Amino acid sequence: MKLKYYGTAAAEGVPALYCSCEVCKYSKIKGGKNIRTRSQALVDGRLLIDMPPDTLYHYQFMDLPLSQIKNVLITHKHADHLHTPTIGVRSGGFVKEELSHLNLYGSMPSIDLIFDDLRKSGVLDRGKWNLTELSPFMSIQIDNYTVTPYKANHAYETYPFFYGISDGEKSMLYGHDTGYFLDETWAHLEENKPYFNLVSLDCTMGLAKSCGHKHMNIDDCEKVRERLFKNGSADESTIFVLNHFSHNGKASYDDLVPIAENKGFLVSYDGMEIEF
Repeated sequence: MKLKYYGTAAAEGVPALYCSCEVCKYSKIKGGKNIRTRSQALVDGRLLIDMPPDTLYHYQFMDLPLSQIKNVLITHKHADHLHTPTIGVRSGGFVKEELSHLNLYGSMPSIDLIFDDLRKSGVLDRGKWNLTELSPFMSIQIDNYTVTPYKANHAYETYPFFYGISDGEKSMLYGHDTGYFLDETWAHLEENKPYFNLVSLDCTMGLAKSCGHKHMNIDDCEKVRERLFKNGSADESTIFVLNHFSHNGKASYDDLVPIAENKGFLVSYDGMEIEF
């Protein structure tokens, strides 16, 4: 399997909009891997995770193969993960070529938001899309992947999910946006004991104090790693990646790398691709 990170930031990006804190100033000056757009990832060039406002940028400047993608997983309906106008412009009149149906999967609030915004924009009947509501812990077959939605410890009103994805040979856990996992999510993981070759974890708070919910810091990610090891869902061969960063985490990419490496984590950056 391959996972490519197109965007690796929280909602405000890095450097953050309107901000001149030390992390933002450093990131802007140094550039490169310190610059982060809103979170989006692609599995094997075919299964897209989230549709942020920066999808256009990822398409224009980072070779996101948008017209070839048929399946999209939505983690939750927050605007930095689900930008419905990006879906709407896929309808007739905006695109000058014949496209296949786009299959969008997510929790009820996400699917309802997509449906309502397409209807309000007057393009609901003009585009080619299928909307599928997922249920927590109920695995579904998408293309050649088995996808399992897990309940995230995030803004509960969005009914947020993060995802386990398996192609039958390799498996990954894409754990964004979430704080330390909920008890019921741990219970499902510990009962079913899936093994993950790669685990991508929310590290929005970076080196800052944990917020206790919604997002994790590096210490929280260590605790998740240890518990996955204890459960048998991960081992020394599992690749662990920190992702989804904010300037509120008080660390640039350059700051995080040596600390994360010492703790057994890679640090994601825009454009990073991992084959496992």
